[in-house]
Amino acid sequence: MASPNYWDSPFQVGSHHLARGFVRAGWEVAYLADPISPWHIFNGLNSDLRKRFASFWSGGGATCENRLWAYVPGSFITPHNKPFLRTEYVARHWHNWTVPNVVSLVRGKGFGHVDLLYIDSLCQSFWLDALEYKQAVYRVADYNPHLEKYTPAAQRLEREMARRVDLVIYPSQNLQSYAEELGARRSFCLPNGVDFEHFASNPLPSPPEYQRLRRPIAVYVGVMPFWFHFEWVRQAARALPEVAFVLIGPDDLARQEFKGQENIHLLGLKDYAALPAYLQHAQVGLMPFAFEKNPAGVGVLNPQKFYAYLACGLPVVSADWQEIRRLGGPARLCTTAEQFIDALRGALAEPGDPNVYRRYAAGFDWKLRIPMLLYALSDIQMQQEVMKQTG
Repeated sequence: MASPNYWDSPFQVGSHHLARGFVRAGWEVAYLADPISPWHIFNGLNSDLRKRFASFWSGGGATCENRLWAYVPGSFITPHNKPFLRTEYVARHWHNWTVPNVVSLVRGKGFGHVDLLYIDSLCQSFWLDALEYKQAVYRVADYNPHLEKYTPAAQRLEREMARRVDLVIYPSQNLQSYAEELGARRSFCLPNGVDFEHFASNPLPSPPEYQRLRRPIAVYVGVMPFWFHFEWVRQAARALPEVAFVLIGPDDLARQEFKGQENIHLLGLKDYAALPAYLQHAQVGLMPFAFEKNPAGVGVLNPQKFYAYLACGLPVVSADWQEIRRLGGPARLCTTAEQFIDALRGALAEPGDPNVYRRYAAGFDWKLRIPMLLYALSDIQMQQEVMKQTG
């Protein structure tokens, strides 16, 4: 499995959960994150980068009952949206400058020939030529053109990868057309999910930060880029001074946007293991995305946080977009700041039945996703065998 996110990242994305699913199904997994280089240190040695360097220096580590090996490669040059580093040459060949050589390392770990090669990284398509495999999958996790790292070189490599693999999967119905435009021979919607047991069956004490906060608490977990609806949250905080708005995630932009707002609390990144506590002891979950600022990016979102909020029994107040409507889940959907404020009031006054929310979330447990993926792959394999037999 080749993924942008390192294994111990605070952001546990679909690839992490699918990797655990493969392990539960009896597979042995090598999980390769996107690379680091010495030049990363010039941007500051934060805790995130320290963890990535630790994985590199240690040669990776075994987890999941020693059935999963996770590693962050180290290279002298890595793809980046900067002069020279954004070139197609670097995108295709950075792995040749890894120390130790990442391909040799993976082969030495027993993964030179694999049953399944899974990629959702824009810069790790080289595995299609470096390893022998029975089947290959590319997962389009997002609408990539709106990402900073989506250079012309990354676009070319993604198109090649989509055409070569046996199956392209995507988490949102609205990504189907994107997968088809990439030239995928076969594509399949595998929706996002939730580690239901982690959030619903893992009661934790109230986080220490909550001891100083007033109640009720409205919580948001995730990234806060330019298409986060800062204005909605700002207006809601002013209209509802009795509510504590807790935002968890990278918050550089948020600190500028919410300066001086006393009932908006920015807690930064939290480890995945600690997240249930912040949701279980809140009263409402928020998804304030500004569709109009990034319609292509927001329009394809099938957010994991939606299921996590519901697994913790929280009512959800969200912006309105096509994919969230298609899910038909128990969320209060809004298109204006006024509706957002009214929906918050309604969710706090009449929160609804937490058991209803949990039952809905249970239907999206990540444990259900691996059988779906394996069935799709076995179906493809059968079709290929029939075609060989019939000539």
